[in-house]
Amino acid sequence: MQGLHPLARSFALLCVGSALGLALLELQDPFDWKAANARPSQEGNNLLTRISITNGRRPSFARRFKQSDIEIVVQLDARTVNVYQKGDVVKEYLIAIGQEEWETPEGSFSITQKQKYPTWQHPITGELIKAGKKNPLGSRWIGFLSTQDGEIGFHGTNEERLIGEAISHGCIRMLNEDVEDLYTYVDIGTTVTVKR
Repeated sequence: MQGLHPLARSFALLCVGSALGLALLELQDPFDWKAANARPSQEGNNLLTRISITNGRRPSFARRFKQSDIEIVVQLDARTVNVYQKGDVVKEYLIAIGQEEWETPEGSFSITQKQKYPTWQHPITGELIKAGKKNPLGSRWIGFLSTQDGEIGFHGTNEERLIGEAISHGCIRMLNEDVEDLYTYVDIGTTVTVKR
């Protein structure tokens, strides 16, 4: 880098540093879940809808709020989940909901579980699927209801093209990057309201 103008040398170092930083960020995703790998849905490109909700930006990391200031509201008909802080919407995400005969339950609940890279148990066969690309829970689990039929909560997905559909076994599916962001806002005890 000798012989370069000092500004050019600074710019070159900045580019190299940025590239290394981006490479390190890629290493933090051990199962390689990326929205870029998502294929458009046959029913329409739900990713475009999601991008419009976040104004074309990836969700930013959450600022820490007092837990009592946060409320999560799921609107099933709109297929969205909103994060409220003191009554104001601070985040909105597009979701997938429960399919017919496996509807997402309505009501008022509280977060009871949080887990990174969860293991999934099939609700019918009982088969266990460890964290990874074949696991339909994606990268995070945020549980809010436990019944004799199983657990209900927010989770990521290994089929991002299905976001916006009624396709789950009652849970609320989200893009992995979105559920990772939501995970930073909630704690055990955070209120979750599910309504039409």
